[in-house]
Amino acid sequence: MNLPSIEVEPRIMRTGLKRAMARSGETLLCAIGPTSIRFIGITGLRMMVSWEHPMTGRAEPHFYVFPRLAIHLLTSMLGQGLEKITLTTAGQQVILGLRDERGQYELRWHDDLRQFLVPPEFTQMLVTPPSMIDTDYLSLSDAAHQAVAHLGTLQSTYNLPKEKLAIRVDFSASHLTLDGRTIIHGASGTYYFDPRLIIRALELIKSNTLRVGMMPLPVGRRAVLTLLANQEGWHMRCALLSIGMDTQKLYPLPTTQK
Repeated sequence: MNLPSIEVEPRIMRTGLKRAMARSGETLLCAIGPTSIRFIGITGLRMMVSWEHPMTGRAEPHFYVFPRLAIHLLTSMLGQGLEKITLTTAGQQVILGLRDERGQYELRWHDDLRQFLVPPEFTQMLVTPPSMIDTDYLSLSDAAHQAVAHLGTLQSTYNLPKEKLAIRVDFSASHLTLDGRTIIHGASGTYYFDPRLIIRALELIKSNTLRVGMMPLPVGRRAVLTLLANQEGWHMRCALLSIGMDTQKLYPLPTTQK
């Protein structure tokens, strides 16, 4: 498929890639159009982070998978001197056009969305829940860290395995509660989330006020917890998939990155 060339402001490209590459896998997804550009990263198939910025004019919607080489080039010292960046496709190739004071260059790679591994629930993770509430960032962060501390006490006291510990999140249209609970004794009607991912999410998406929402999924007694914020012209989103006795084996988390 051939698409017309789209120009992306170098500062926006570099900033979006830098933010999305934190805690992500080997590739990133760049979604362009119709009036914005979004950089999306996936962690462990249970956490999605995205940073979205408005674009000048309109563009035909398209997804580009950025390999590590392209990301490192654009976010390196060499990328700081770029004056112009364009994106297009020709057949089965993505063409990244670059220009600096010395001349023009091209970087090409195979256009294959299968290189960006996502969970089956990826589409739901991009949807904003119908009921969202505003909450103070510090209050939510304090509650999450207290829940993690509680889990640490449970683990050491009862010698529980880490993979069986989770944070229980109760959500209604006007109320949000976080508390540390062991997933072994989980009660029906509540959703459980990996404590490491909740802490990672709060490290990545920082703002005085966060919008928080929960969207139950149609199968498996699971849900997506969504955190939204606006910062310096960027719309930030973090979506977490709940876990349970069945899904823990389906989506094993990688070793915690440092």
